[in-house]
Amino acid sequence: MPNKQAGFSLIEVLVSITILSIISVSLISIFSQSLTASRDSTKLTFANYLAKNAASYIEREAVEAESGPFVFNDLKTKAQQAIYQNGAFVIPTPSTPSCGVSAICDSIFNDAEINNLPFDVKFSVTPRKINGQTDPNLLDLYIYVYPDGQPEPITSLKGSITNATLNQSFPSTK
Repeated sequence: MPNKQAGFSLIEVLVSITILSIISVSLISIFSQSLTASRDSTKLTFANYLAKNAASYIEREAVEAESGPFVFNDLKTKAQQAIYQNGAFVIPTPSTPSCGVSAICDSIFNDAEINNLPFDVKFSVTPRKINGQTDPNLLDLYIYVYPDGQPEPITSLKGSITNATLNQSFPSTK
């Protein structure tokens, strides 16, 4: 009587282990790429938040502050250093403001860190031309957010700031 044993041969086991290892390596690679994409997306979200926060802070300070790096007239003086060529202002090199004793300014520009991710937040201003004339009450604001120590910004934001306020009451309607 021949000896017949049921089961898998050594070749079948080796082939199945090889197939499983190829699939496992592929899945690990996909998970690794997904984690990297998630981390990059988180960094970009934080950078956008910081840029919007910086723009809001500068806008508020331009109207309300009497001293500090964001007084509108000081920003206007800085903006007038921008060079106008080929129908547009050349955006000056962004800089980090000197905040002095302002803890809020420092937390936005000098010590910007979210979830242990440090960022550098810088800004530039240029005059705004409307119909070929420079508007004395309007400046273009550029905010740049850099991952700590990186030469290229991860995000940027462009906005406008003004020193105009509503000092008139609205007309009444009857």
